[in-house]
Amino acid sequence: MLKVQKASRQGSFTRGAWKAGSPSAALMMAGLFALAGSSSASTTTLYVSASAKAGGAGTSCATARYPAIGSAIAAASAGATVVVCPGAYTGEVTLTKPLVLRGEGATIFADGHDNGVLVPVSGSTVEGFTVKGALGEGILVVGKPGVPVTHVTIKGNLVEGNDQGNPTGAIISKSSYRECNGSTSSGAGDCGEGIHLMTVADSVVEGNIVGDNSGGILLSDELGPTDHNLIEGNQVGYNLLACGITIASHSGKGFVKGATVPAAGGVYDNTIEHNTVVANGTTADGAGVLLATPLPGGAVYDNTVVGNTISGNGQSGITVHSHVPGQDLNGNVIEGNTIGVNNLAGDYDFSPNVDPRTTGVLVGTAQGPITITVKGNSISDDSVGIWTTGPVTVSGMAANSFKGVAVHSAEN
Repeated sequence: MLKVQKASRQGSFTRGAWKAGSPSAALMMAGLFALAGSSSASTTTLYVSASAKAGGAGTSCATARYPAIGSAIAAASAGATVVVCPGAYTGEVTLTKPLVLRGEGATIFADGHDNGVLVPVSGSTVEGFTVKGALGEGILVVGKPGVPVTHVTIKGNLVEGNDQGNPTGAIISKSSYRECNGSTSSGAGDCGEGIHLMTVADSVVEGNIVGDNSGGILLSDELGPTDHNLIEGNQVGYNLLACGITIASHSGKGFVKGATVPAAGGVYDNTIEHNTVVANGTTADGAGVLLATPLPGGAVYDNTVVGNTISGNGQSGITVHSHVPGQDLNGNVIEGNTIGVNNLAGDYDFSPNVDPRTTGVLVGTAQGPITITVKGNSISDDSVGIWTTGPVTVSGMAANSFKGVAVHSAEN
């Protein structure tokens, strides 16, 4: 869900073979560069090490000149590469210019800080880090009002145990991180996500492991549109208090007087592809992949969710929610996904039309009509394959395959 009542955090994402044997873990490790023994380096490469010396040659991890990530970023020219050598680093890291920020066995402990890594500039890359402990987002990519950040790459990171600003899940109003404050049960508990793209375009989130945060990966439009991004090949699991991947319009400026306003807001033309999304939202009604908007004027349209593997989530594997008038959730495509047992907690958002049974795909609207394509998906072992409520038109229904599914489609 967009905001959820937080239950006590249970266990750790580091439990179990799901993570240990994941392809993304291998990708992340393979992507770390063996730079410690390098005898030469470009003048545009700076090294950070806890054992750095001010007079170091700065050509490798062994001769690193910078003891802190922030000092290397400050010294770097735009377009440079900052290599962060093995070790633990504390605090929030902010990219103040377009850089490649590459971790080599480096962990950022962001305890007490709003974010682990903040990316407010275009043309940047963050790769190869473990990011833990932030009050809000592990990695936040954020534009300015009306000006999206573009061409950012977030890849090969392990982002776990963030969103710590409200550990009890109670409704609070005095958190130093405003996203943690909520006045109703639907607004409490979720201070951020593992990775958050807010007002971002033409960017890539690839090959990350995102777990044991409140929610996994979020795309939203508080300051302007979020569009044409690729979320690919990530492992998103055990984010118990929200959804695995959320595509949510929060601005209310993307759909005005019956027409989309792409320059003002909306989350559109994004691709969610070949991710593994498991066991999210199991204590607070979170879907595997959610497309939704809570406000009039919200717009989540023309997104593609394709080729993902999704199972064990609190709400349906792929869930589309529209609750109030004046929203646009049309033109989204759900195609070629492998969807197992989901909706373990049930979906009660459209009472009296409720779906308490295990369900693969759910599309619900309480107001305006939704048209959506759901085709070529393999749905197995659920009580209901595709559940709809309200004026929903589904194209491609016959092109899905069902195995061990009692009811292929249900309308309420």
